Amino acid sequence: MSGVLRILHLEDDPRDAELVEATLAEEGIDCEVRVVDGREEFIAALDEGGRELVLADFALPGFDGMSALAIVRERYPDLPFVFVSGRLGEEAAIESLKSGATDYVLKTRLSRLVPAVNRALGESAERAERRKAEEELARASREIREREENYRNLFNSIRDVIVVTDHDRVVRQVNQPALKETFGYGTEELVGKSVRLLYAGEEGYRLTGREIFERRESVKGKIMELDFRRRSGEVFSGEVYALKQLDRNGVPTGNIAMIRDVSERKKAEAALRESEMRRYQLQVELVYAAEVQAKLLPRSYPQIPGFDVAAQCLPAKQVGGDFFDWQEVCPGLWSLTLGDVMGKGMAAAMLMATVRASLRSVTQHNRPAKALQLAEHALLPDLDSSESFVTLFYGQLNSTNRVLTFIDCGHGYAFLRRKNGTVETLTPRGLPLGVLGQKTFEEGTVSLGTGDTLVLYSDGLIDARPDLELDSRKLAGLLDDAMSAREMVGQLIGLTELDEPLPDDVTVLVARCTG
Repeated sequence: MSGVLRILHLEDDPRDAELVEATLAEEGIDCEVRVVDGREEFIAALDEGGRELVLADFALPGFDGMSALAIVRERYPDLPFVFVSGRLGEEAAIESLKSGATDYVLKTRLSRLVPAVNRALGESAERAERRKAEEELARASREIREREENYRNLFNSIRDVIVVTDHDRVVRQVNQPALKETFGYGTEELVGKSVRLLYAGEEGYRLTGREIFERRESVKGKIMELDFRRRSGEVFSGEVYALKQLDRNGVPTGNIAMIRDVSERKKAEAALRESEMRRYQLQVELVYAAEVQAKLLPRSYPQIPGFDVAAQCLPAKQVGGDFFDWQEVCPGLWSLTLGDVMGKGMAAAMLMATVRASLRSVTQHNRPAKALQLAEHALLPDLDSSESFVTLFYGQLNSTNRVLTFIDCGHGYAFLRRKNGTVETLTPRGLPLGVLGQKTFEEGTVSLGTGDTLVLYSDGLIDARPDLELDSRKLAGLLDDAMSAREMVGQLIGLTELDEPLPDDVTVLVARCTG
């Protein structure tokens, strides 16, 4: 024994207590003894902790050893307890041992004290070791049960169907509820039977066997797409990850198949492919539509004596609703048009083509007001059914007398820049084509001199540059250094060169009087 043995001694006779301590010391037991003789003092010393042995007289005035033993066993079950008493009958000795005392020694035979103490300490150590082992075993059992439960929960929580079979492909284990959800079977309907039950045909069953499941050596797992059959008879597309089950030494002990229903995914993939094909076809159609629309716009600038004319159209999408046009109505008389169909994209482009064709058909032999009346009459059914309208600036330019006769159908984005830099707005203005109301188209006229410039543009320019709205002077000021109509168009179109896509179609037409 090493170290100091801390003893709590319940004894009311100081001489007996000294004799006990001397006996222990003679046998080489280095000890620290706390002697108490009453219940309160005994409990207080016991609760201080650190005691390794309790010695107790059997009978004390007001407090007996059996009561002390009961207190010790309740609070410290493994603490060694030895009775050291002057008298102790056989029945009392047996009762004390049954109640948990480790041993008893008569004061008249203290030669037995040290062996009794050693035995008590040894038994206490053994009990402590046994208790520790039992606690560790219980903890290990709990961990095993918890791991088993966690594994079972994990196994059953996986949405893929996991089928474990032996070498003969007989099902040993399968997870629920995935099996029920995917195949419609209960576990008891599959375990112990051939996994062939899950395959839609022999071809898939033989393929997985040939690749993985019928081979007895360790092989790399493989993913395959096969057809499987539900309990109801419905065949579905599945993805199976087939691999060998191995023991801790890497020796194959069976097979594992992880089956996933991919029928919805394949439907989604097919729908996506179809959607992509439709999108591609639409893109092709839009390219063709853009080419057709571009061909509808004039391909060359008009050769009007005394005038320099240029225009450009930038659709916000591949096709748009803006357009410009010019046409020689008769010798010396030219029509100039800039229109904007409400909206953008394919619908606006289709209406644009209709509007252009209608205007061209009525402008040959009519003044502007009459031409617009006839055009609107022809367009109203289409504009009404599409719930759309058209803003339009239409003018007839007499190149001989340099007079422009025009009608503004709700457009408004037009001004005349005089040679000296002054800006004139063009009035009057009316309602767009397709908007019900008073429909007497009122003509306006303006004379142009050398250096004067007519500027027409669509609201897409203002959408791209809101700071220029209703400020023709700012736009006119940008044209000071331009020497030709083409340069002026380029200056105005250049205002829309932003990082973001165009919010709307942008069209500019410039007619400059050169003398």
